[in-house]
Amino acid sequence: MVSIIKNQLLKHLSRFTKNLSADKINLSTFKGEGELTNLELDEIVLTDLLELPSWLRLTSAWCNKVSFRIQWTKLKSVPILLKLDEVHIEVETCEDLRNMSSNQGLSSYAGPTKYSLIHKVIDGITVNVNTVSVTFKSPAFIASVQMNRIVVESKSATWQRCDLRTTRLKDPDRGQLLIFKELEWQTVRIEAQSTKDTNLTPLRLLTNQARCLITIKKRISDCFIMGSRLILILDDLLWVLTDSQLKAALHFIDSLGGLIEKATMLERKTKAARKLEVLPEYQAQISQQSRTKNQFNTPISKLFSKYDVVETSYHFWSQRIDLHLCDDVGGGRSLHPDLRDGGALQISLVKFYIDYYPYHLAMADRKDWVKYRENATPHSQWLQQSLSSFRSQFMDLIDSGRTQHSPLTRSQGNVTGSATKSSGETLEKNSQSQGANVGSQEQKKFQGSSGNPVKNYVLEQLAKLMTTCIIIRIDDFTLFKVTTSSRKSVPKEFITAQTRKKRLSGDRDRFCLPEDLTILHAEFTYYYYPGDITFPLPPPKFYVQVNPIQVNFDVCSCLWFNSFLLNLHHSLMKKDEPANLKNMMYFDVKIEAILPRIVFENQQDYPNQKDRPKSLHIQTSRASITNVRSVERSSRADLAQCLNTFQMGQMFFGAEFPSKENDFHVVTDKFLAHCAGTDNIRSAPSNFTSNSVNELIRQLHREFLWTEAKDVWCCNLEPVWGDFFGARAVGQNRPVPFFDAFPLTFWCHMNLEPVTETKNTLSADIHGLAYISNLVSVQINHYQYLFLLRLSEVLSELTTYLAIDSNKILNVESGGSLIIGALIPQIEVTFVMPSHTPGKENSGGDLESVVPDSSSIADDFAGSSSAWHNSTQVSAKVDFSIKKMNTSNDVETPQSEISSMSMDFAHPVVIEQPIVTFKQNGNTDKRENVQTSIAHEKPHMITEEESLSLKQGGDAIQKPNKPDLISNTPFIQNNFNVGLSSMRKGFSNLMTSIDSALKASPEDGSSDTVSMRSDLSSDSENYALITLQDQEKSDGIFAVDNNIRITAVEEASEVVEETPDTQSEKSIDSVCKRKDIISVTTFKLSKVEFITQSSGYSSAIKVQVSNIKNNECSSIPWDEFQTKFSSRSRGWTELPSDSDCRTCIKLRLDHDLKNKEDSLRLFQACQSIKNNSLEDNKIIKEQANDINLLDKQSIMDLFEDKLEINVTDLTMTLSMSSVTGLADLAEDEIIPKPIPMQIYLERIFLHLNEDRPPTNITSPGPIPIQLNISKLRIGRDLSGAFNIEPIVTILDKSNSHKLNPSGNNQISKDEEREIELNSLRQTSKQLKSDNEELKRRLGTLERLSEENAKLLRIKEESDMIKTHYNSAQENIALLIKEKQVLRETITELQNQIMGNGPGGSNRTSWSIKR
Repeated sequence: MVSIIKNQLLKHLSRFTKNLSADKINLSTFKGEGELTNLELDEIVLTDLLELPSWLRLTSAWCNKVSFRIQWTKLKSVPILLKLDEVHIEVETCEDLRNMSSNQGLSSYAGPTKYSLIHKVIDGITVNVNTVSVTFKSPAFIASVQMNRIVVESKSATWQRCDLRTTRLKDPDRGQLLIFKELEWQTVRIEAQSTKDTNLTPLRLLTNQARCLITIKKRISDCFIMGSRLILILDDLLWVLTDSQLKAALHFIDSLGGLIEKATMLERKTKAARKLEVLPEYQAQISQQSRTKNQFNTPISKLFSKYDVVETSYHFWSQRIDLHLCDDVGGGRSLHPDLRDGGALQISLVKFYIDYYPYHLAMADRKDWVKYRENATPHSQWLQQSLSSFRSQFMDLIDSGRTQHSPLTRSQGNVTGSATKSSGETLEKNSQSQGANVGSQEQKKFQGSSGNPVKNYVLEQLAKLMTTCIIIRIDDFTLFKVTTSSRKSVPKEFITAQTRKKRLSGDRDRFCLPEDLTILHAEFTYYYYPGDITFPLPPPKFYVQVNPIQVNFDVCSCLWFNSFLLNLHHSLMKKDEPANLKNMMYFDVKIEAILPRIVFENQQDYPNQKDRPKSLHIQTSRASITNVRSVERSSRADLAQCLNTFQMGQMFFGAEFPSKENDFHVVTDKFLAHCAGTDNIRSAPSNFTSNSVNELIRQLHREFLWTEAKDVWCCNLEPVWGDFFGARAVGQNRPVPFFDAFPLTFWCHMNLEPVTETKNTLSADIHGLAYISNLVSVQINHYQYLFLLRLSEVLSELTTYLAIDSNKILNVESGGSLIIGALIPQIEVTFVMPSHTPGKENSGGDLESVVPDSSSIADDFAGSSSAWHNSTQVSAKVDFSIKKMNTSNDVETPQSEISSMSMDFAHPVVIEQPIVTFKQNGNTDKRENVQTSIAHEKPHMITEEESLSLKQGGDAIQKPNKPDLISNTPFIQNNFNVGLSSMRKGFSNLMTSIDSALKASPEDGSSDTVSMRSDLSSDSENYALITLQDQEKSDGIFAVDNNIRITAVEEASEVVEETPDTQSEKSIDSVCKRKDIISVTTFKLSKVEFITQSSGYSSAIKVQVSNIKNNECSSIPWDEFQTKFSSRSRGWTELPSDSDCRTCIKLRLDHDLKNKEDSLRLFQACQSIKNNSLEDNKIIKEQANDINLLDKQSIMDLFEDKLEINVTDLTMTLSMSSVTGLADLAEDEIIPKPIPMQIYLERIFLHLNEDRPPTNITSPGPIPIQLNISKLRIGRDLSGAFNIEPIVTILDKSNSHKLNPSGNNQISKDEEREIELNSLRQTSKQLKSDNEELKRRLGTLERLSEENAKLLRIKEESDMIKTHYNSAQENIALLIKEKQVLRETITELQNQIMGNGPGGSNRTSWSIKR
């Protein structure tokens, strides 16, 4: 018996093994146990059996011991146990791809038989492997993979251990079977070492426990594997990588890239042909049925549908991945002093998913994909629209290639193609539900057959179009700032998207985003046809959606990232960089970011400056980057609108100051060609014909329709705004606007050709055009100005070291070039200063830039709420007894607050009415803080529940909807203007309400009344009027007078929170409204043209302003000004431009090396450091002529700035208090390095009003000053000395010669001629410039007139078509009526004939029966 079984085992196993004999088999028949030793497998048979990729070959496979146990009596319920001790496998790559046989792996040895008991037993085998060692050999490297304690066993559908019979799901109605297997291992160790480059560091990776969930779907009739789902789940992974290890890994992958790509394309085509046959979508097409599947209502069918594998897919999931990147010693490090010893960057990924769907029908939906929300992803709509546009383009090409006449009735496919093309832009505007149905609709449209065999063949192949899709999702991630030897503290966030932080809530909590919303969602979609079909393909698609993230700006992290990535890029692209740049893959890219924020933090703390902000937040509600021309503000029409705006500018095309001869041109021919659609990378063949299928196939190829250029990018910020945070004078978490929201569109083109091939030397490597259509409103005070000065120094340091590091790593003396231009219709800059006349509120100046006035708010407020209007008038009072008081005009102002601009509360006003008092001192307790918060929440309720109307001119502006409140805010900040401005910031209604709640709003600053809301979470309208009183008692109490009836107050649950113990002054600042009096001066700059360019180490900023006006307000409450600032951009009007096309201000700021030779010296110093160790610093300094690259100050001293300003035809009226205030505002806190400058003034008219109080009691009163400057030059040298002198002309010289009687008459005549010539030259120059400007404007008008004429023609044609259509309808209606009349006549005649003839009655009855 034993020998018989041994012979049977030898018979079957000899097909897979080598040198297997009976003495190597130990068998116990009745126990069901056996053992095989020293088992050597046949590598050729095993290679085909395992279906290894065609680029791999198995060279050796050996196992020292195999044991098995079979329970004969429980074969159906207990699996066979197979144990292997050590398995050693050797694999190598093939230089040429193996010839894949037609068999299908394991199924080829069993044959196409029905699923039976033997299959159940084999599918249920449990395998235990102690150790598996795999050696991988390739020409570039050798790798080893070692896996320990591997277990393969069957599980239930819910992945639990169970009876073997419940590890399968069988549906007889479908004739299909699901098998669930789990693969688990303890550890994996991967090592790889290069065989060619010994300098590459060996790569090592060690992972913890992991498991793989495998679901296999088989067909019961023939055991064919219809699909599978594989899910790889890794435990938390920690990996430390140096840049050399990462280089090695990328080199290893690159060495296999060609083989893998070739093999994948072949396997994808062959396997896709098999997979296509079992896809339900394709089966529905063949049967001409709808997409809906058959209804299976039995319980087993419903359970099968729950776990069904519709298509093959592979998935990877890890709960947490911590990746630490370190830079090795060498030339790849940054030269910044803080990074001289290297740095490390930590990346934390939470819930990291990778999904791979290799065989998905392009027209099918994605509702069966794992954790994929198709309706919530705008990418699906973009894909459907792009696929529809591709089909329309292809069908139109087929129609154009037909030489024979088409029939009168247009075929269905052609109609569909043209209809899809005409509605291409409309599809993008449809809702998500409509976009989801596009696929099924198009599927039905293209199923219809036509009379043209070529078109039928094309439609048949288009129905087979398949995709390979890779999806990457990250639930949460954090990039920490670079840690160095000098920054060893706990790492802080650099780029973060955390959902729950320990201290502050993340953006997901702040905006109440859904819990299942991933922070990052990326998709790559590649199209292909199954089999060897050479048909055109749509371009591959790459889509990324990033939900709220925050970037905390850090110089060291930016420099480290730049050096790390450039070093990797340079090492990979070193050999064939030009070829790779030219042959970049053709992609459609779309990147969207929701509510991204960049935070610039202060470098140090200033505790004595209460108005000093701690951070600047620049944010946009939605940012999108794409290289696809679509209707979402990135079409060619949008680019044409941007170019037309730039055509109206003077600086972008002229060569006069502030431009110079060698400056780059911001508007290049590439933008013009792309706008016109003439920059295609290839064009369709002119002799294309499609009269036969064979002729069509011979002309087509994969990239046939890849014609449109993809190197022009469009970035939309809708909109962008900036706020300062951290000023203690207004509250730590209360924003102070820096610039108001405005939309920004940025167009960019990168020139990837080498410099030697660039014909036009005036073209930079990167060109950018910024298009702004709205008013840009900016406000700034002294302390914000200081913050921006320090930030500019940091940015200058960053750009300098970026250039130095890039040049060092790329081995170039001078880096690339960049130019960006912008034309802003109007900028309004408001300078906020302490008021010198606080008693004259809203008394001076035209304040149209900051209206509406507070009086209109109060009137409308009183009209809508009689209770408010009739209530007792109360004011807020604060004890300023500690500070010195200066009484002037019966108004008390704290003298120290005027200078520091930190007055936080309203001035006390004497009143006679009884009031409600609120008392507080420095030792406040928790209860007092609760009452403080309650006392300042009612203003929020009043502004929300009352109908406010902010009037400017005749326009009424309504307030936003009532916001909700967030419970985790320790104090309810009061800021009405932010709630109003959120309407302009492009939020949805939900985002608006949440953001307004975060920045709660008080009433307008003109009212001294403070109110209180009884319950923040309800709609209660009960409120009490209170006031702030002197701090006298230890506990905060409410002293209520009997004459005033106040509704009982209940504490809101939102504010009963533990707040940190802080100083009394700080807590008051964070909850009380700010009412200090300020003065503002607003400058309106119209038609601002801006260009910044850089080339190597040199850069320049050019600004040109067409017109400038100013407004002043000497006294206004701070809160009132903020309200008016937020409403400024609603009703702005552009200033009139000069009729002679003259500009008012021209400015140029150059930043360059002091000596041009320093560029070469820097390059030599960089190469010395790159080739030597950092310890030889003295030798390096001698070689580099005393340039110490590790000294930041010495590097910055190599550069200098030069400023040149031309101001002409300026008329302005200013008050002397504004002049002195502006001088104080522009004062720096440190002694700055003098900037050499030249200022040319011409035809300047200034009217200065003296509004400051006189110092002498004998003063007769203020006397205005009229200042007229005809021509003047103000110069400043490196020492800081100013030189003021007139502009000397030849006319001045001639006048001096006339005064000298000994002068030569001949010289005076020559000088007169020269004067006349110069005047003629100037006149001619002015005429030329005016002529050029008029030509540009004329060209713009001609284009507009052509477009108008074209639109008129189209309108006339459409009207004519409508007329013909209506007449045709009328004719059709008449013909139908005539036809009906004729039918009735014929019927009557037939009846008469039948009735009069022989046998008429019989015929009549027979006719009626018919």
